[in-house]
Amino acid sequence: MVEKTHIFDERADEGWNGNGYDWNSIAQVILFEQLPDLQDELDFDPEAGMFSTQGSRSALERLGKAMSLAFHNEEVLRDLLSRAELD
Repeated sequence: MVEKTHIFDERADEGWNGNGYDWNSIAQVILFEQLPDLQDELDFDPEAGMFSTQGSRSALERLGKAMSLAFHNEEVLRDLLSRAELD
């Protein structure tokens, strides 16, 4: 899955391409900064073609809401990406 390709293209020289690992890196920033109480409740298993996480429904919904905000607001996505680390 490559979504928001144009955002990741802006950072392609750093190795970003929008794959599942990249979205996992964004999720990790969200967890660390916005949802630290969920760090022990979610397990991540990304692949190149997909982002995957497991946990309780409430934890997944909270993460999903935060990731949806990032997906639908390119400035938020760029901001998170600026602090994310390549996996």
